[in-house]
Amino acid sequence: MKYQSLLFFFWLFSLVIVTPFSSVRAQSSDSFTVYVFLLDECRICQEVAPELNKIYTLTKENNIGFVGYFPNLSSNDAGIQKFRKKYKVQYTLSTDFEKELAKRFAATTLPEVVMWNETKNELVYRGLINNLFYAPGKRRHKITQHYLKDAIFAVQGGKYPVTKTTDPIGCFINYSENPF
Repeated sequence: MKYQSLLFFFWLFSLVIVTPFSSVRAQSSDSFTVYVFLLDECRICQEVAPELNKIYTLTKENNIGFVGYFPNLSSNDAGIQKFRKKYKVQYTLSTDFEKELAKRFAATTLPEVVMWNETKNELVYRGLINNLFYAPGKRRHKITQHYLKDAIFAVQGGKYPVTKTTDPIGCFINYSENPF
């Protein structure tokens, strides 16, 4: 009996150590949310807005939460509503002037997305929406990688994405401004 218990322990230990993160199964009962950090005046945020609308449709179909946050004080209610109307944003938009969510997820750049497993309180994906921009002001003619979509499809398939983080490109979150 001791021998079987010991073998089971070693089998379980090797399974945990050897199994790569990308093959760990996400539970179908897990709850996921995509947090999008935006700036209404940022050209890159404006450029990716149509893509975010398409991705929002995917999240709705897969029961994944999706919400946009404007952490910089320069994004006032009028600017946010203008952004919503111009880019036909269907998902919830809110402010994060005190930067509680931005700090929680260590967001630094606008746009930046965080896909979070709410059930397990863990990061699924953080960074770029896609690779349209490869440097500030430098864009590709064609998107070749869809990081956020890939993360959603991975979760839908019961897995975590192969790419867990990318370095976002865009405008900076102004952590030095005081919301009061």
